[in-house]
Amino acid sequence: MQYHKPLSLFFICLFISCTGVDLIDDYVPPVLRITTPFSEITLGDSYSFEASYFNNIGEFIPNSQFEWESSDSEILTIDSNGNATPLKVGTVQIIVRTTSSEGSVLQDEINITIQSNVVLVTPEEPMEEPSEEELISGSNTQTPTITITNAITHITAETNYQLELAFQDAVGNPADVPNSNWTSSNESLLQVDETGTLQAIAAGTVTLTVSVQVSNTLISAQSVINIIAPAVEMVTSFSGEVVSKSSYTLEGSFTLSSGNDGLVLSLDENYKASTALPGLYIYLSNNANTTAGAYEIGAVTVFNGAHSYNLPNSIELMDYKYILYWCKPFNVKVGEAKIYD
Repeated sequence: MQYHKPLSLFFICLFISCTGVDLIDDYVPPVLRITTPFSEITLGDSYSFEASYFNNIGEFIPNSQFEWESSDSEILTIDSNGNATPLKVGTVQIIVRTTSSEGSVLQDEINITIQSNVVLVTPEEPMEEPSEEELISGSNTQTPTITITNAITHITAETNYQLELAFQDAVGNPADVPNSNWTSSNESLLQVDETGTLQAIAAGTVTLTVSVQVSNTLISAQSVINIIAPAVEMVTSFSGEVVSKSSYTLEGSFTLSSGNDGLVLSLDENYKASTALPGLYIYLSNNANTTAGAYEIGAVTVFNGAHSYNLPNSIELMDYKYILYWCKPFNVKVGEAKIYD
């Protein structure tokens, strides 16, 4: 036993050096979180919203049952699976609820701005009405006309839009629209059906033509439409501060951002961590009090200045709420950062 005494004293000292904080109970309030980081969406398409439920130790509980609600069903509707359809321009709140294993009702909500998916053609000045003399003489006879009454100059790709027609007969009176024929100059960019419903496919410029046959005359109207890239605004990063929860130095700013190959966790130039900490590891977690169920990024090897960690594609931006720094050999918390509220 005398042979092992120095080694025992070493581990005792190591434990003492790592326990700058007391062990913490791992209970946290259950939480429900909308994990689809939309901030703006566009008319003319549907969107799928997702939520996650975490229990009282921060574990993700799969296959949870959610109730979805829109604060204004005239602006946006949402079904029981989180599939939302925007109906008109405006701002709306999307709400989700579930019941925790403890029996309490949990709720989360986000505000969504709905943008128009089209730019309307500026209305032309109305034509002058014919004079009484012209009406009597019959000199107002004209060619029948067909007009797209809600013509557009732009439409967002991956959305749809319903065009409407107006028809005037040979004396300028409104009349029922005859059978019309719609065509697109490039159906790989913009498609149109027999009712005038547009389906924008990809960015580009297309000439849209509508025509009707009146007696022996073919009457048509054209519109040049620009298809632009989808205009969905999403949250792509979160930033905050790392703070020490022990007697050791640990500080600095961080950014968690979406990259081409997955998330990147970046620490800024002002980052500092004590080199006296044995076995310091960094984690992502939904419970600030434990690394149980957390994702282990790895051992801390940089203790000063800017550096970054590349995370796997399987991790989404809102999968975890905390960054944890942990003394792994003795399971003691050293510091944390809240990713988002």
